[in-house]
Amino acid sequence: MHLTYRCCLWFLTRHGVENLRDDTYYVTSFAQAGFTNQFIACLHLIYLGHLTGRVPVIPPIVPAAHISSTAGLIPFSSIFNLTLLRAALRTPVIEWHDGKHIEANASVSLPTTSSDPALDHFGCWSTRPLSANHAGYVENDENALRVDMSFTRVPKHVYFNASNKDDMHTTFYGLSSIITPGHPHAAAAEGRLAIMHPSRLGKKMKPEERMSCFDMLYYVSTGVREFEFEEPWSPAWARVGKFLRFADGLEGVGLAYVRKAFGLENGEAIPPLITVHIRRGDFGGNCRPGEKPPCFLPLSAYKDSVEDVRKEIFEKHKIEVDHVLVASNEDDPDFWKTIDSYGWKYFNHTSSRTVETYGEWHPLLLDKVALSLGVGFVGTMPSTFSVYNARRVEDWNDGVTRLLNYWSYKPPVNTT
Repeated sequence: MHLTYRCCLWFLTRHGVENLRDDTYYVTSFAQAGFTNQFIACLHLIYLGHLTGRVPVIPPIVPAAHISSTAGLIPFSSIFNLTLLRAALRTPVIEWHDGKHIEANASVSLPTTSSDPALDHFGCWSTRPLSANHAGYVENDENALRVDMSFTRVPKHVYFNASNKDDMHTTFYGLSSIITPGHPHAAAAEGRLAIMHPSRLGKKMKPEERMSCFDMLYYVSTGVREFEFEEPWSPAWARVGKFLRFADGLEGVGLAYVRKAFGLENGEAIPPLITVHIRRGDFGGNCRPGEKPPCFLPLSAYKDSVEDVRKEIFEKHKIEVDHVLVASNEDDPDFWKTIDSYGWKYFNHTSSRTVETYGEWHPLLLDKVALSLGVGFVGTMPSTFSVYNARRVEDWNDGVTRLLNYWSYKPPVNTT
């Protein structure tokens, strides 16, 4: 039997709080920064729900970073197949719009008001560092979801390194200890908690028990290391992330774009690919001493790595791979001329009118779908976009991957 949101909510109304069941506990969080960082926060949310027996309530992805504020919200299930995830986890996973009516074009910029009849008030936890006096930036989510939240700092034992007041990381097990239904850690007792800061509308509410919520779950680890989501052994990835396949509709469009890039007919089999993500743009300002921006890995480094991956694929799978697909945020025409000279293919979202046809989110989303199809992958560290595509290629396709790092790259020595 597949578990769905029907086990977890009474019915849909404009208020979310009144739809929570008395026999079920929930956990939610909110996401900031670019798309992949929001994905990581949602991944951690689902894993935390798994650890605590709470039903994760996933927020929509909100426009931020490289996406304009007018792009609109995008439901998590429009990108990832939650039916497959529920079947794999054998536990329910729901979204905010399952329990509360949310306008498709809800504004992230228009502040909530006390007169809003759909407004919900929540008391939430903040995972911000001990040195911070304000919760994480959640105003966009508050505006879009029409909620008003006050925050209480998580207890010290929840932090990865509580002796460092600037430490941003918490641990899954520390977080679990304060929201375990019916048996929270003593440090989470209401009488021992002080409000970190009131809501925007002046409410002072202690953290909810029925619906636990956190301002941010990006910087979370099991306690082994900080930023452990970069590791292939990350439990959150192994237990949840690898089951988050792309939604059928999005995947179908991505496959059509790949066929077009390689001149294939509709429905024609796509040959084995090596995919490449070359992160540029904002990565150019972090230079070695003595170098001047922009500081990027040379394209020749990616070309050499593609050849290394090609050889390893043949050794591992006895497959000859002749097709390479590239995605990058670079807009320099000379960059793309070099890519053309390699014989590599890519999506031209301008000539394909991707934004006009599908919306502002889709150039990024279609690139993600396409890159995940590789039996080999070469990416750029420390881009989370690259890191998670490497994980998909490894776990979905038994693929071969390389992640190149500007700081550790050593140019080939010319011996002539």
